[in-house]
Amino acid sequence: MSNEKTYEMLWDCQYCGTKKLLGKTHRFCPNCGAAQDPKSRYYPSDEDKVAVEDHHFVGVDVTCSVCGTLNGADSKFCQNCGASLEEGVKAQTLAEQTRGLYESFESSGSRDVVKESFDAEMVRAGVKPKNAGAAASGLNMRVIAFVVVAIVLLGAAALFFLRTEERTVVVTGHGWEHTITVEEYVNFSESSWRDSRPSGYNVSMVPGTCVERQRGTRQVPDGQTCNVVRSDNGDGTFSEREVCHTNYRSEPVYDDWCQWSGERYTLDDTYTTSGLDLNTFWPQVSLNCANQQRIGCQREDRKSTYWITFKLDDGDQTYRCDFGINDWQAAEEGDRFTVQVRAMDESAADCGSLKPAS
Repeated sequence: MSNEKTYEMLWDCQYCGTKKLLGKTHRFCPNCGAAQDPKSRYYPSDEDKVAVEDHHFVGVDVTCSVCGTLNGADSKFCQNCGASLEEGVKAQTLAEQTRGLYESFESSGSRDVVKESFDAEMVRAGVKPKNAGAAASGLNMRVIAFVVVAIVLLGAAALFFLRTEERTVVVTGHGWEHTITVEEYVNFSESSWRDSRPSGYNVSMVPGTCVERQRGTRQVPDGQTCNVVRSDNGDGTFSEREVCHTNYRSEPVYDDWCQWSGERYTLDDTYTTSGLDLNTFWPQVSLNCANQQRIGCQREDRKSTYWITFKLDDGDQTYRCDFGINDWQAAEEGDRFTVQVRAMDESAADCGSLKPAS
């Protein structure tokens, strides 16, 4: 980013106690010669910042796995012992920090690397309890593990309960139902948004009925909030930049709510006949001026359902499956079929798997 600047991290010598050494400039303590430990780096306060001019970032520093010397990311071999850096360890970086645009950064604090290592070992050995953050993280991991185990168990249970096996069933009866739905052509009046004309025939907006109503909201830009963020580059420096995001506010959106008039078919009545045999018949229905688009005239819609009941050949469990009329009429009581049945309790059958028994 154009507003990004680079500054030096600080570190304290763990051997002679020299404070506020520069992370990029002082690879070794100028007082005692001790090598910089990247784990000891920390952010400076705004008053202690030292700018890095023309900084060229090549990557996170690498610590030699043989002698522990800190090397730049572009080094192939250790500058101290000459060992290959392919197995080197990348320097740890600190989390980003954020402040308000007109606030100041405080130092992230001198770090006691020896104490941090000791405390970490004590926690690992169980001598010292974890901090609240670590405990929460551990708890979250336990919750995630519990959820994963629960999902696996539920999946296994579902597979067990839904497992099917092929069984032989015998036709025990027929059933049917005929339904006639009658609709009447009527005038109607209905309100809706101007661009949501209701369905029907000869629909028109009633003049002078539209009123303005709030239909929703929209988000509109409303200034910016800016912060300053600093990030550890891992090479003894950190970058500081201004980051802004747009603020939004809700604004009402209005539209016209209008009344409409027109004509359409609406449900008038439903007539049903049914039986448990092969003798089907339809309800007797008399329609007013059938299928004409005039007020008071009617039209009908007919639907049929046909089913066959089965019983397990070697049990008492019964099932019902829907059929097309031709297959329904062709099936006779006593005919045998095979079907996939729930293995656990035989309580359900997959009608799509029905086929005549060989």
